[in-house]
Amino acid sequence: MFAMLLRGLIKTGAMVGYMSLVAGWLALLPEAAGAQARDVFSVVGVAVDATAETATAAREEALMTGQRDAFYRLLRRLTPQSSYHRHPLLDDDTVTALIDSFEIADEKRSSTRYLASLSIRFKRDEVRALLRRQELPFSETPSKPVLILPVYEAAGARNLWDDPNPWRVAWQGLEGRDSFVPLVVPYGDLTDVGTVGAPQALAGNAKRLQAIAKRYGVADVLVAHAVLRRDLAAGVPVLVVSLRRSGPSGEATVVESFRGGRGEGIHDLLGHAAGAIARRLEEDWKLATRLQFESEGRLAASVPLGSLSDWIVVRDRLGAMAEIRKLELAEISSDRAQVVLHYLGSPRRLAIALAQRDLALADENGFWVVRRRDGGPQPAAKK
Repeated sequence: MFAMLLRGLIKTGAMVGYMSLVAGWLALLPEAAGAQARDVFSVVGVAVDATAETATAAREEALMTGQRDAFYRLLRRLTPQSSYHRHPLLDDDTVTALIDSFEIADEKRSSTRYLASLSIRFKRDEVRALLRRQELPFSETPSKPVLILPVYEAAGARNLWDDPNPWRVAWQGLEGRDSFVPLVVPYGDLTDVGTVGAPQALAGNAKRLQAIAKRYGVADVLVAHAVLRRDLAAGVPVLVVSLRRSGPSGEATVVESFRGGRGEGIHDLLGHAAGAIARRLEEDWKLATRLQFESEGRLAASVPLGSLSDWIVVRDRLGAMAEIRKLELAEISSDRAQVVLHYLGSPRRLAIALAQRDLALADENGFWVVRRRDGGPQPAAKK
């Protein structure tokens, strides 16, 4: 399917547009809270089910299997898909040594069977060291949530909210997955219907898109317009998808083409297309936010303060970032702190990571400034 996607991009001349979309995503600094609270080294909801000659043996087998499954789920979360084939095969003792803590829920057992749900937190520094030894690229910075507006067009009829909308169903199937780019599909209730319609979404009506984004607590809105066609000569369905990203940093648009296989149903094609787009967004995000240990920088910045609590919030957020190796407080007063950030990567990548923790990095009059995006003093309006 990805080969089909790539061929479609080349054929439609959309490759440049796709790279523009990626650049737009990286420039887009979402406002919604929540991403910074996620512990990327914790894996929850690992279902285990084992049978053995005794209850004790079944429990031991289930817990060991769950630990391994959780570890490789963690690796898939942190690393881009292009590096999955290089994931190390570790023995059970090595995996156990990487575990910081775990919880067991929903235990059920018999004389020979054990079932449970595990939540496991891995040791951050040890996992980092393992990935670096294996020379695997990895990111620890999830994106803020993205709101998807799936407009489906078939036989000239455009549909966003009405049922059936198989394109919307395809995107709903991607909600809740373990992804560094969380996707949100609107409920489709009367409030949504009254907020934005298909014509307004396709026209990029800023007021309506901002209203629906506000309702779901996000800044990113991706209008995914899928047009179903049919290649009569080949006898296969073709899906042309226009992706239009809207947000505080502007807009970016790209067109992608997906071809179904012989005998492939419309629902399968829609599911493959939505999955391919979601995976590509996550892959590009991980590559763009990977930790660059080979590149370290030093940046002196001013932090405007409205109160001491502003500094505590900023300090704690900076201290929790993997990209920042060291935080120095050079000076502090009632309205400003002067800091020196020792960071990995480039200032642009640092700005992306800061945005996910509701902090903005900007060059103001030739000086770097770090501001809270969810409170604290804001820059003066331009006259």
